[in-house]
Amino acid sequence: MARMIPPRIATGTSGGEVEVFELLKNDPGLGDYVCLHSVGIARHRRKDYAEADFIAIGPSGIYCLEVKGGDRIERKDGLWTIGSKSNTYQSVEGPFKQAQGARWPLIEFLRRNLDPEIRRTALFGWGVVFPGFQFSECDPEWDNDVIYDIRDKGKPIRIYFERLEAYFRRRLLETDKGQPPKLEPSRVRAIVDCLRGDFEIVQSFHSLLNESQHELVRLSPAQFGVLDSALNEFNPRVLCMGAAGSGKTLIAMEAAKRLAESGKQVLFLCFNNNLGRFLSKEIAWSRSAVTVSTVYRLLTDTIQRGGLGQELAAVRSTKSDEKLFDEAYPRLFESAAYVLLEENELPQYDVLIIDEAQDILSAPVMNCLDLLLRKGFSNGQWLIFLDDGMQSKVYDRMDQKVLAHLRTLQPATFLIAHNYRNPKDIVTEMCAITGVPIPACKRVINSKVDYRVYKDEAEQSRKLRAILVELLRAQIPASGITILSAKNLAESIFQKYAPDVGKQVVLLDEKTTVPEDSITAGTVAGFKGLENEFIILTDMSSEMLKSDWGASIIYVGMTRARTKLFVLVDETFIQSRM
Repeated sequence: MARMIPPRIATGTSGGEVEVFELLKNDPGLGDYVCLHSVGIARHRRKDYAEADFIAIGPSGIYCLEVKGGDRIERKDGLWTIGSKSNTYQSVEGPFKQAQGARWPLIEFLRRNLDPEIRRTALFGWGVVFPGFQFSECDPEWDNDVIYDIRDKGKPIRIYFERLEAYFRRRLLETDKGQPPKLEPSRVRAIVDCLRGDFEIVQSFHSLLNESQHELVRLSPAQFGVLDSALNEFNPRVLCMGAAGSGKTLIAMEAAKRLAESGKQVLFLCFNNNLGRFLSKEIAWSRSAVTVSTVYRLLTDTIQRGGLGQELAAVRSTKSDEKLFDEAYPRLFESAAYVLLEENELPQYDVLIIDEAQDILSAPVMNCLDLLLRKGFSNGQWLIFLDDGMQSKVYDRMDQKVLAHLRTLQPATFLIAHNYRNPKDIVTEMCAITGVPIPACKRVINSKVDYRVYKDEAEQSRKLRAILVELLRAQIPASGITILSAKNLAESIFQKYAPDVGKQVVLLDEKTTVPEDSITAGTVAGFKGLENEFIILTDMSSEMLKSDWGASIIYVGMTRARTKLFVLVDETFIQSRM
C-alpha cells in the first residue's frame, strides 16, 4: 500500500481523484511508493500556477498523473470537453499536455533544490488516468501506454506503473539517452521531503527583554515530532531530553498554548525566576489560559493559601537552602494542600509541563506536584523537558531515582541531539573546554568566541565597558546585549564597577520589568533557559576549569549566545585552556 500524503483526501475532491486515491492507497504492491495528492506547481512554463493531481515516487521513478473523472470526454476543433452531463469544463490544453507540462517544473525544482543531476539519477514520467470510461483514441499527441482507463481497473494499479516505467525507459533508449538507476528507499524519502516535507512554523517567545520583536522559528523534524507527540491524546506522557540550544523551551511553550486552547487546564513550571517571568510574558502575549510559575513560587502560594505563611517565614530564617527546599517547603505544602483539599480549594490541572526539569526532579518536590495533577504522575498527562548532562550540575538537584521512576511510567521518550541556537564556532569552543561531545549544529554563521584577557578587576571593568561601547557604536540594540557573571550578583564585576555607557544596565535578578532600551545583566545560573543575541561572559577564572560545577557554569554561560560571545577571562584561564 502506498503511503499517501496527505493521508486523507480533502472534502470536495472530485470523484475521479477520490477513486484513484483509494486505488493507490489500497494496492499492497505499492508498499515502496509515496504518492502526493494535489501538488501545486508555482513555476509552470506556460501558467502562473498549475497543479499535478498526483505525483507518485517509488523505486521505478517519479510520475505525474493527471486524473479525468466523469463519464465523457471529447475533442472538437482542438477544444477539449471533459466531465459529465451535469458538470463539464472545456480546455484548449487537454489532459495529455497537462500531465506533460507538470513534469518539467517538477524536474527543475528538484534540480535546483535537491540534485543538479536529477535527470540522470531518476526516471521521470507522466500518465493520464480515466477511471470512469474507456479511452482508446489514437493521436500523435500521446501513446496509449501512458493511459489508465476502466479496462485497467480489474488489475492492481502497480501494473500501470510498471507499464509507465517500461514506456519511458524505452523512450530514453530511442532518443539515445542513458538509463537512470532505480530509486533506493533513502532516495525516495529525500525526494518526498524536498517536495512535501513536514515542517511547522511557530512564533518564538520574545527575544530577551525585546517584547516588540517576534521571531519566526522553523521547528526541525525532531522538534516537530516531540510537539506532535505532546498533542496526541493517546500519548499522555512525554519525556524530552536535550542539551542547551535544542529548543526544549520553544516546544514546551507551543505545547502548553495548544493544549490550553483545546480546553485543558495546563500548569507550566520552571525553576528559576527569570525564565518564569519571561514565560509568563509570552503566555500573556499569546492570551493562552496557561498557569505559569516557578516551582517554589507555586509551593509558597499554596502554603500561604493554606494558612501556613507565618510558619514558612519562620523556617526561612533558620533553615539552610538545602533543608528549606527539600524538607520545609514539601512538608508545609502537603499540610496546606490537605487543608485546601478539605475545602475543595486545591487547584487540579489536566496537564503538567515542566521545563528545565533537571533543577526540579527531587522526590519531595515531585510528591507535592503529584497532588496537583489529575490522576497524578502515574496516570495523568505530563510533559517533562530536561538536560540530564552538564546543565544539571549548576544546581545539582536532580535525583536519578526520580528520573528512573518516571521512565517506568512508559512515557514517549525523545532525545533532541541538535543545537539550533548557537553558532558552531561557539559550540565547538565550549565543548573543547568542558569535554562535552560536539552536537550537530544547525547555525551556519561564522562567529568565533572573542576572548578578552584581564589582569585585575579594574582592567576587567575597563574591557567590559569597551565591549559595550563597541557594540552600541555598531548600532546593536541595547536590548540585544546581556552581561553574565560566573559569580553571584554581589561579587560580579558589573555590581562593583557599574559600566557607564549611556544606557541603563538592569539587573535581571532584581527586576520584574525591564525597560526596552536597556542592557541586561545577571548571573549565569539565573539566566538558564534564556538567550540573547550578544552575550558578554564575565568573571571567568581558571579555577572554574577544575570542578564539575565550574564546567557547568561555562557550559550554560557560553550557550546563551545566538550571534556573538565575548568572554572576559584572567590570564591563567587562557593558559589552562591551551
